Amino acid sequence: MADRLKGKIALVTGAAQGIGAGIARAMAAEGATIFAADINVAGVEALAAEIGAEPLALDVTREEAWKAAADRIGSALSILVNNAGVELVKPMTDHSLSDWRSVMAVNVDGLFLGCRTLQPLLASGGTAGAPASVVNISSIAGLVGYPDQLAYNTSKGAVRHMTKSLAIEWAAHALPIRCNSIHPGCIRTPMLELAVEGWVREGSIPEDDPWGAVAALCPLNAVGAPEDIAMGAVYLASDEARFVTGIELVIDGGWVAR
Repeated sequence: MADRLKGKIALVTGAAQGIGAGIARAMAAEGATIFAADINVAGVEALAAEIGAEPLALDVTREEAWKAAADRIGSALSILVNNAGVELVKPMTDHSLSDWRSVMAVNVDGLFLGCRTLQPLLASGGTAGAPASVVNISSIAGLVGYPDQLAYNTSKGAVRHMTKSLAIEWAAHALPIRCNSIHPGCIRTPMLELAVEGWVREGSIPEDDPWGAVAALCPLNAVGAPEDIAMGAVYLASDEARFVTGIELVIDGGWVAR
């Protein structure tokens, strides 16, 4: 199927690599006009050249950067994908307060600033029959606990609950904006590669075959790809999901079902 997002304008954060890049590619392929945003300017410019997107330099922790992005987009926005995120893998006792606040600044504050700043554009970009769509990328770590990543787990739990709160708030105020979260499992991205290195150092998984050990934790005995998350995002952003808001879409190969 093609043109599922034809005529829609989308902003994807954290688009320089990994899941964000996969979502930007998939949405562009479905006909959306893409603003690809990232703090990694060179990376996002390369992606934008590849898929015909507009690159945006965006530090999601800075309110003025979000305001500049809103000015660049214009008067209306159909889709906002809050994907930018960071992970920290080490025991809680090794977390400094600075570590904690750095994770929260990107994973929680960034989402809040984006939704608050762009709400007027999203309200203009949606209609009662075809609401605008906000897709927040959380994690299965926002649903269940994992050792040695307390700040990350907590931040992704906050993303889950912020999503539900916004879905209800926007509906209560009759704003034509839907809001849903996606909860990826183990997806082969640069972020997960760093996490796996941390798990190896902590002795959580064996050094000789770490990816085999990660795959074995999944009922489908596989590690996912960014494209697996991207197609979920395309669905939630499309008018096929016009009656879907406040949900958590788990894409994890069955991990949390076990």
